[in-house]
Amino acid sequence: MLEKAYEKRYVLLFISCMLCGLFNIFTFWQDWFAYPAQAIFILAGLFVFAILAVKYVKNQPLDEKTVIFLLFVVGFFFRVVYIQSTGYLIRQHDVSGTNGHFDYILKFYNHVKLPDSVSWQFYQPPVWHYLCSLFLHMQTTAGIAIDAAKENLQLLSLFCSSMIMLVSYNLFKKFNLKGIALIIPFAIVAFHPTFIILAGSINNDVLSLLLALISVDLAIKWYREPKLSTILKLALSIGFSMGVKLSGGLISIGVAMLFAVKLFGKQYKNKIGLIGQFASFGVLCVPIALWWQVRNYIRFDTPFTYVPKLSDTHSQYIGFRSFFERMFDFSSVFDIGVYPARMIKSKVGIYDYYEYNIPLGALKSSVFGEYYLGFGSTVGELFANLLFWSAVIIAIVATVSAVYTLVKAFKTTDDERGYTKTELIFTLVCVATLIFSYIKFCFEFAHFCTMDFRYIAMTVVFGALYIGLLLKDRDKNNKMFDKILRISLIVLTAIFAVSSLAIYLTAA
Repeated sequence: MLEKAYEKRYVLLFISCMLCGLFNIFTFWQDWFAYPAQAIFILAGLFVFAILAVKYVKNQPLDEKTVIFLLFVVGFFFRVVYIQSTGYLIRQHDVSGTNGHFDYILKFYNHVKLPDSVSWQFYQPPVWHYLCSLFLHMQTTAGIAIDAAKENLQLLSLFCSSMIMLVSYNLFKKFNLKGIALIIPFAIVAFHPTFIILAGSINNDVLSLLLALISVDLAIKWYREPKLSTILKLALSIGFSMGVKLSGGLISIGVAMLFAVKLFGKQYKNKIGLIGQFASFGVLCVPIALWWQVRNYIRFDTPFTYVPKLSDTHSQYIGFRSFFERMFDFSSVFDIGVYPARMIKSKVGIYDYYEYNIPLGALKSSVFGEYYLGFGSTVGELFANLLFWSAVIIAIVATVSAVYTLVKAFKTTDDERGYTKTELIFTLVCVATLIFSYIKFCFEFAHFCTMDFRYIAMTVVFGALYIGLLLKDRDKNNKMFDKILRISLIVLTAIFAVSSLAIYLTAA
């Protein structure tokens, strides 16, 4: 029986996903447990135990595919438990209040009408909000109470966050990662707190990120085999990523570089065909990507890149800090600690300090968002520190790996690596574009909240990729240094994953 269950594990995973969805939609079962997440823990534990039992009974070692599958299962249920424990108005960004994201969704739900202003979050493209309103209608039509239906909007974000794991895996495989060089990057993505928080967020970040990541994967696929069908899919993915959130188009600079290399390079001869493909790309992508900005420019005279700005008198304003402080003053991590702000203990929700250093703001918010998870508990703060410092080391290793991999790429052939130098440079251009845009944004909108890591969350996937490429290259050697490197990264990733689980499984 166990063996048959293992053979049908993907079917069982699908059934488990459906059950999790139904458990959230129909809430009567939750009265059976003191904490509803218990049921999900039991389901996940039985699922993983069954697969490990089959391997043990058959005396088989854990192969790469099984480990990746188990990491995906645990990562998925990790997200499910988080949203089960997190209300739809908890740890959100610009969701509540007048003209927030939730107001935007309800406007479609109640009136099926585009916003008649660009105030606050109404300036955002409407694709995500319209999808959410459709999901609300589906639920209420099925007889689900509106309050429960609102909570269930997180299921859409759960789907997107889970798909990010699968698309990342597909991207890693394109760069020929195998074994531990694949498992470690995938584990980083599966357990990274940014993607856990996004799994419970009901703003438009997670869908735009998913579509942008799909665009990266499709761009490399097209570069390897320039087909019209692939470039049309790429046009749709970029177009809708921007149709969800304009910043989804930041990867277009890297994509344009791939287009230029293919067009002006000597290897591909059908230049006329390429021009036709580019024309088709533009005809399909541009209207989907920019119709909303054109509409708002014509109707409200708003710039194409318009973003509402908080007042300089707002408590989060940090524009009075110097350039040196914003970029190079890391003292707060020792003076204040690992959290992105400091709460006045006597007044919940009132802060007397906001992080102002951009690199630290990115690192802190990458693992905590803008929140205080684990704060006030000795064990919680221990795991919070482990999570932060392991994330810092992973970021440093990823940066070193990127430089190492780029240098190595110019010393080896494409056949030796399993990917081209152009493809590697493409990913680096995407990272550079994201980081440059992020830093520019932080200075132009000099408030604490603009340093939130969610704006550059895709760099987690690229960073994990570079670590995988480093491990893949060093795996060819059997030197002591390389053995220590592999063991160290395994331990580091394990600490990161366990700390993330400890913090976010108890986030409620």
